[in-house]
Amino acid sequence: MTLLRPLKETISQRCITRFSRMNRLGLSVNYIKGEGIEIGALNLPMFVRPGVKVRYVDRISAEEHAKIFPDMPLKSMVHVDIIDNGETLQTVGAATQDFVIANHFIEHCQNPAMTIENLLRVLKKGGVLFMAIPDKRYTFDIDRDLTDMEHFIRDYREGPAWSEESHYQDFVRKTEWSKNAKNDEDIAKTIQHLKDINFSIHFHVWSHPTMIDFFQMLRKELRFPFEIEMTMAPLPGSNEGIFILKKL
Repeated sequence: MTLLRPLKETISQRCITRFSRMNRLGLSVNYIKGEGIEIGALNLPMFVRPGVKVRYVDRISAEEHAKIFPDMPLKSMVHVDIIDNGETLQTVGAATQDFVIANHFIEHCQNPAMTIENLLRVLKKGGVLFMAIPDKRYTFDIDRDLTDMEHFIRDYREGPAWSEESHYQDFVRKTEWSKNAKNDEDIAKTIQHLKDINFSIHFHVWSHPTMIDFFQMLRKELRFPFEIEMTMAPLPGSNEGIFILKKL
């Protein structure tokens, strides 16, 4: 039984990855056109149809990622064209991109509302933001509480420093990272280890309905200039909801 459980978990994760990528395929062909960027593709870049030009953005190089994820072969990772903070995209000019792809990225951002603001900034009018966002009900975040809208607003208006430590505590205590942490001292050591290796945790947690609430809040309360062009809830075998936003 001990040996079977890791095998079942591996097979399950491979199935989730395969079906998730199939969900993205048809949407990519229909919505991703021209020239743009993909943030945090790592070893799973999104398929785009021939003729579409993608530059890859990440906070660190593929070689640095390989040190964090030693089980992930360097040759499987995309070449990073632009080293930049995906939350700010300071090196990417305003209104220069036909599309931005950001799959399984927003949950790693400390300030999600500000991040969306910057992703919209680099898009041309009519450009699209393609996002696949993990639904906590189908991931290792299942035991964590959903992030509420007031939290996102406070992060945006005050900056995320006020909540950073609580996110680390929640992530370690309520995910698989707690398996070797028996007490508060172990938790503290695990958190420090994650920081030392520059590991990008899931700071915030969504379900598909709260993803909709989040984007509606950005439109109505913060007046961000976009409309929700399309959304797809997680399908059987998938762990992600998909959103395509169109810049107005």
